Amino acid sequence: MLLNRFLFKLVCLLWSFDRAHFYRDLADALARKVGIRDFLERAASNARILDDGTSLRMIQAMSARLAGGQGHLLSELVQGIAPAADQLLLQAVDDAGADKAEALTMCASAVEFQQRALKVMAYQLLVPVVAIPIVGALCFITSQIISGIAASGTPDSIWTGYNGLVRWLADSINDYAAAIGVATAIAVAATVYWLPRWTGSLRLKIESWPGLSLYRDYNAAVVLSALAMMIRSGKTMREALEALRAASRPWLRWHLNRIITSLEDNPTEYITAFGRGLMPPAVRARLASLLDSAKSFADALVVLGTTEIDRLEKRVYLSASTVNWTLTGFFVAIAVVLSIGTMTIASALSREGDPSAKLMQRAQQQQAQ
Repeated sequence: MLLNRFLFKLVCLLWSFDRAHFYRDLADALARKVGIRDFLERAASNARILDDGTSLRMIQAMSARLAGGQGHLLSELVQGIAPAADQLLLQAVDDAGADKAEALTMCASAVEFQQRALKVMAYQLLVPVVAIPIVGALCFITSQIISGIAASGTPDSIWTGYNGLVRWLADSINDYAAAIGVATAIAVAATVYWLPRWTGSLRLKIESWPGLSLYRDYNAAVVLSALAMMIRSGKTMREALEALRAASRPWLRWHLNRIITSLEDNPTEYITAFGRGLMPPAVRARLASLLDSAKSFADALVVLGTTEIDRLEKRVYLSASTVNWTLTGFFVAIAVVLSIGTMTIASALSREGDPSAKLMQRAQQQQAQ
């Protein structure tokens, strides 16, 4: 039983990567006045022709749900099959009335945007995930070499200036390598745990830091695309914000609550409300520009969340790149310092063993006196 459930969830995960295509096909069927039951039968037939076992398994699950008297709403049809994050969008499709086909197409676009943004983050964060262990290992090996040279009875004159800094760095890495590894693992785990939960004034002050800004920018982009989709499906701004708030985790719920509270106090000050921390400055500036020519703030938001979605993607890319270069650059900088140190130490040892270099050094010392 548990194995079957696990395998089903695994198939759901695999299908989720292509679910936007399913939504678009269903939207096309609805636009052509094809019923959901007939659409699923045709989709199952096509899946057999294409030998697509993953899609076939999901379509069969939906057909069984429909045959059992459930799934007449799209949100119910794919509940437990599609990711939970889609429920909010599909509920907006269910509420769209006669415009379900158009709403479902926008839902597919919102899902595709989220997938692209996640791919951007995954690609950019993959670099430090792969590079940091490799660079860390090189730093540890280089530190071992430098500490070994220092322990071999070399003169103290070798370890001055830059070489002294390199020796201190190497000794620190050797002495605290295990502690550094454990602290790094704890820091990563704590960051992952607290990112969706930590709220308050301090979080607002450091929201622009690498890592925190990436989480903010990604969620802001997802919120904007979801708001645009729900507003175009017929919901009011307030209804869309409240629906998002109800389905959000603590950090995002806190931000959305700040926006809703600000609109309650000043119903026409949309830029002020959306500028209370969730939206990056560049996004707020673009919203203000669009508002100059839009009929309403909702229209400006829909434009930004649909036709100008590339701006949001670019913002996520920039934030992810910043995290990538910040994390990778820190460890690479240490590796470069140690690598240069091995060369300067080798040069100092060479001079120390050269008699003519010693005579020249003594002459310089005598002239200085």
